Amino acid sequence: MGELIEALSGRRARRAFDPREVPAEMQELLWRAVSVAPSHGNVQSARLLVAQSTEVRARLTEALSEGNRNWAPAAPLLVALGSMPAHEHAESYGEERALWSFHAGIAAGNLMAQATALGLVAHPMAGFDEEAVRSAFGAPDELRVLVVFAIGFPGAVESLPEDLQRREVREQRRQPLERLVAIDAWGEQNAEPARDPSRSRRDGGKLGR
Repeated sequence: MGELIEALSGRRARRAFDPREVPAEMQELLWRAVSVAPSHGNVQSARLLVAQSTEVRARLTEALSEGNRNWAPAAPLLVALGSMPAHEHAESYGEERALWSFHAGIAAGNLMAQATALGLVAHPMAGFDEEAVRSAFGAPDELRVLVVFAIGFPGAVESLPEDLQRREVREQRRQPLERLVAIDAWGEQNAEPARDPSRSRRDGGKLGR
């Protein structure tokens, strides 16, 4: 009964990668997981940009933030996920909504779940220059890039710099359900953040339970 939640909770954004390539049949399963993601009106606006050649990988790597460039190039697969807002319905129920980003989020969740089921790491990165990512692939301005994934088999933690080794093995906490779920009425506990926004990512910024 709980097989799916066990698989989902086992996902981790690891930074250590094994150098072996991801087989083509596994890659196809990842792309299929994105293709079956639901979208309002079945617009299917999500798009995947896979950096395969040495040249495109180099350009995509250069588009990443400095912190991500410290570890992401070791991943056998670098993949950007974006969406085409122009393919979406302009209005939904009389109210304009950015459903293209919602649809891309579902697609990203599908990809990460499938990767975990295959024994892969799919680490999502938000630190990148969107225009530079588009330029790396010759993609049009109409494509909005939301995330870049580093994908591969998990590797040895010792392959990382010392500061990242500590982050790799750190316990990952989740919001307790009483904060996450509001039944019938919003409560003060529902406003509690998982991370203190006033503290930097460098010191973790995580709140106790």
